[in-house]
Amino acid sequence: MATLEDVKLMLGIEDSDMDKKLNLIISNAEKQILAYLPEGIGSVPDPLQYIVTELAIVRFNRIGNEGMSSYSQEGESITYGDDIAPYLASIQAWISTQENNKRGRVRFI
Repeated sequence: MATLEDVKLMLGIEDSDMDKKLNLIISNAEKQILAYLPEGIGSVPDPLQYIVTELAIVRFNRIGNEGMSSYSQEGESITYGDDIAPYLASIQAWISTQENNKRGRVRFI
């Protein structure tokens, strides 16, 4: 799975100890993206695969801080936003290209 290798590379993970957890995170990221795609699309299209990697990294880094919108300790402050929001424009752009590529029927009467 190329996405697993990409995520591990970005996170600096070299062994396979975390593979099960990372595969679950990747699977959930794929499901999250598919929820925004038209019905009938069974897998994340190649042009949107980078979003799976990005969402998986964000989710991995958030482990232990689930449900928090912000975190502050000793002068350090972290604010969490909606994970998929930055990618919705890319998803919508892909959907638009697919809708424009549909072929219609022409009838001559």
